[in-house]
Amino acid sequence: ERTPELDSELVVVNLHLEAYDDGEGKAAQTAALKSFLEQEYAKGNYVIAGGDFNQTFPGGLDKYPIKSAELWTPGTLDDSMLPDGWRFAYDTSAPTCRLDYDAGSDATQHYVIDGFILSPNVELTSVQTQDDGFRFSDHNPVLLNIRLK
Repeated sequence: ERTPELDSELVVVNLHLEAYDDGEGKAAQTAALKSFLEQEYAKGNYVIAGGDFNQTFPGGLDKYPIKSAELWTPGTLDDSMLPDGWRFAYDTSAPTCRLDYDAGSDATQHYVIDGFILSPNVELTSVQTQDDGFRFSDHNPVLLNIRLK
C-alpha cells in the first residue's frame, strides 16, 4: 500500500462532458481526462473526477432502459476505460438525470450519467444518488464519501 507523502494534494475535477456529438468529442475529452488523472496520480496526489459524464455508468441502461430509439441515448462507460486500480463510484438506485420534457410523465427518460472516478489511493466509503425528484434541475445530486489512504 502506498504511503501518502506530506506534499500530496487532493485534486478534484468537476466535469461536464459533451452530450450531443457523434462520439468523437466525447472520446477526445475522455482520453484527455484519463491522461490528466494519470499525471496527477503519478505526482503522488489523490484524484477524484466527478460530474456529468453524459455517458451511462455500468448497469445504468439495465435499470433505466431507453424507452424510444428517438430519444437521446448516452454512450456507455465501462471499467476497461480506467487505468489499473482506478474505479467508478456511482449509484443506480435512483436516476441522476432525466430529459427535460414530460418531466412528470411515465414517458420521461431517466439516466445514470453522473458519478465519479477515484484514483487507487482514494477509498470509496459510500456513494448515493439523492432522489430529489429533480426539484431544482434535470439532475439529482450524487453524494460521495471517501477516505484517503
